[in-house]
Amino acid sequence: MATRRAAGPIRFGFRATLLLQAGWARRAWTLTLICAGWAAWLWWDDWFEKRVVVIEPGGLVRGAWQKPGPLRRLLEREGIRSIVTLTAINPDDPKYVGQANALAGVGRPIRWIQLDWRGSTATLEQMAQAADLLADQSLRPIFFHCVAGHHRTGLAHAAYLIRHRGFTAAQAWDQLSRLPWTDPDHPRDRADRELIRRFEAWNAQQSRPIYVHVNHDGPPQAKPGDRRRGL
Repeated sequence: MATRRAAGPIRFGFRATLLLQAGWARRAWTLTLICAGWAAWLWWDDWFEKRVVVIEPGGLVRGAWQKPGPLRRLLEREGIRSIVTLTAINPDDPKYVGQANALAGVGRPIRWIQLDWRGSTATLEQMAQAADLLADQSLRPIFFHCVAGHHRTGLAHAAYLIRHRGFTAAQAWDQLSRLPWTDPDHPRDRADRELIRRFEAWNAQQSRPIYVHVNHDGPPQAKPGDRRRGL
């Protein structure tokens, strides 16, 4: 009767060893890429500016709500003197506190004007008020933004073009439609286009400018509860 030999450690040839090592290396590299991609997605807005577009060099810059680091770089690079925020937000909201801290760390006065636009739209009067602010030479250069930098920011942009630059609604919409985040077939963007058309007709019937009182006393302090408004 044949006797069985005790099983010894498995030994691989040189080629098999290289293939195994290459397989583990590929798995490790794939896992590294997945982790790096997840970290970039998670912290992208902490590192880079979000939807920032220079509309008029030395005059107007539009964008989304920025994290403190990108905001400070934006303020310095563009020489921003005023920020117009197109959203209602509580002073204890982390976004509000972060922007206040960024302004306090710039080292020079920057006006922060907050317009209480609620939802991702605006009234015709609110659009006119924003347009008049953006045209105020004493406030420039201005950075204006909402949260995502899309609908409310686009409405203010279009209202300025119509009210102070002589654009038609179609021409103003053409400017907005060139932005990569605008989808002309999306219901929200179609609603924006219709509101811009209505604004053009409404604005043509106005006999006097919309008066806006601007607070010129500098940026808010970096603490909750110290809320400054432009209206």
